[in-house]
Amino acid sequence: MTQKTAAAIAADSPFTTVAGVHIAELGGNAVDIAVAAALAATLSEILMCSLGGSAFLMIQMPGKPVELIDGADAMPSGHLHSDPATAGWREVHLPYGDGITVRGGQASVAVPGMLAALETAWRRHGSLPWRELVNPALELARNGFALSPVTSRWLNIAGNLLFYPQQASRECFFPNGSDAVQGGEWFKIPDMEQTLEAIATEGAKALYQGDLAALFAQEMAEKGGFVTREDLANYRAQIRQPLKLYSAGFELDLNPPPAVGGAALGSLIRLLEQNWSSEATLAERALQQAQAQQVLLQLRQGTFKNLDLVQIQALLEQDYLREHLTALHSPHTTHLSVATPSGELVSLSMSNGYGSGITIPGTGISCNNTLGEPELNPLGFLAAPVGSRLVSNMIPTIARHPDGRCLAFGTPGASRITTSMAQVWVNYAFDRLSLTEAVAAPRLHVEQAETELRFLYEPGISTDLIPSDFVLYPFDQTDMFFGAIKVAGLDQNGQLQAAADFRRQGASEIV
Repeated sequence: MTQKTAAAIAADSPFTTVAGVHIAELGGNAVDIAVAAALAATLSEILMCSLGGSAFLMIQMPGKPVELIDGADAMPSGHLHSDPATAGWREVHLPYGDGITVRGGQASVAVPGMLAALETAWRRHGSLPWRELVNPALELARNGFALSPVTSRWLNIAGNLLFYPQQASRECFFPNGSDAVQGGEWFKIPDMEQTLEAIATEGAKALYQGDLAALFAQEMAEKGGFVTREDLANYRAQIRQPLKLYSAGFELDLNPPPAVGGAALGSLIRLLEQNWSSEATLAERALQQAQAQQVLLQLRQGTFKNLDLVQIQALLEQDYLREHLTALHSPHTTHLSVATPSGELVSLSMSNGYGSGITIPGTGISCNNTLGEPELNPLGFLAAPVGSRLVSNMIPTIARHPDGRCLAFGTPGASRITTSMAQVWVNYAFDRLSLTEAVAAPRLHVEQAETELRFLYEPGISTDLIPSDFVLYPFDQTDMFFGAIKVAGLDQNGQLQAAADFRRQGASEIV
């Protein structure tokens, strides 16, 4: 009889977590669990992540160095042989937040990296057969599932404007032809069962070289997209050394360049460390957070010149980061974390951008719009070299302490990824709150909106000392706007821990 693996799993959807639990019960290791959960998330958290999107995995396996597997979306080559002005762009203004304008359509789709990253992680560290890892997702595709409130919320905002115009997306998300599927309704993605069966049989090759690649490239070629069969065949996940940070006795492994989120998080933690005091009042702490986040904003905008702060300078010493730190916006992401008692840790972040509105006909694969996001293309649209990674702010993170404590953690949350991660880290590592308390504590976020410096905050944040140059934006209750941290790890006694943020449909399990 197979001995099941003890594991802590935290994810955004109960369906995602259940997939991980199933693999743990089969005896899979942390990488097996994370890969299977991520594949399930491409259904249960569709539009937050996708086989047509990106992923980063930070992995710690006992006796091996921590490594980052980079499955970021990449620049295609098709625009070199066509006129971008006549390509398949659609500019769409969406009533999201204060309103956003995005580029959708086939021309906004970059070369997807998620599936390549997942298979690479499995080949390097997995223990179960690949098909076993695909099976939980295949069951969701075959039987359907209840649509998550998060997906429903986005469809109610962007469905008619972004997803309804294309027939394949309309057939997926508007099953009756006119109304978007709602949260809690049973949902089945057309053609996804056949797609996952091909992936179970052929592996990632199905999407990058096989029949799925042919359908992907055909849709792009016929409708003004830039991803070619050659682009798909040439895509490879990259293995990178993490960016290191030492804080509160922990060694943290952060997402390294060409992603920018790790450097931004490290910088913010360093800024907070300089003046943090366990004796500070709630009002003083809110002020410290606001001032540190304001400096990070200035670093991003290039207006903060006092870079004689040695520890921050070391994190930002690379010219690439200085040029690209403005890109701290990873819309529509999701995250999951896994830990086992042997010290295996996986922190996995995934994104599909705002979505291009394009589903590849005959596959059920919803595509990213990475080429259509100004912040992810700081050099300009289509300006990055062919094959290069597009900028990302995702920050899958691992932290380890000599006393045995270790964590895998991360969050979705667009521009709030960095600030949410830093606040949870302060709560846990500086103030010694429990994981559950650290995740549940109220959060704040500072952002620049045109000429207005905004201080957005949840109930429980004191604004008594916030200067008048900040415009206050209170929230009536805790909100997913401020991220949704997922943590899995071990305490100093070697006991498994997990926490999934209630701000989103979080679910955690300890097997």
